[in-house]
Amino acid sequence: MTNPVDHPGFPLATDVRPEAPPKKGGAGRVIVAVVVAIIVALGVYSLSSLLLGGDDASDAKAGDCIASDQNVKDQGTTETGAEVVDCASADAKFTVVARVDGEGSTQSKACDKFFKAEEVFYVFANSAGDGYVLCLRPQA
Repeated sequence: MTNPVDHPGFPLATDVRPEAPPKKGGAGRVIVAVVVAIIVALGVYSLSSLLLGGDDASDAKAGDCIASDQNVKDQGTTETGAEVVDCASADAKFTVVARVDGEGSTQSKACDKFFKAEEVFYVFANSAGDGYVLCLRPQA
């Protein structure tokens, strides 16, 4: 057998490469990826709303009544959902005295000014977006 290096003009076997097939358009893959991403995002949003409860108090304003899906403790913090309900409903546990946008913590002092020093009140807080707190008076 002869050495290919001894024959100038002949390529070495390692230098021979097959031609690459022409690339196909990637637009179909991009469209599929976008559709899958949208479906996943909608699924996550729906699941989180189902598991965590939607914010049914997001439109609450002073004078509205609120129902809670948990018994609220007098001390500390109770994680609960809230829902605006008719004030004549047996589910109505609190009356909204004020709403303060731009706050999102149950530790906020924003509600203090709406109540007397010894008056019992509750704070419902939502930190989503810019956040808001509802200053709540328990119904008698």
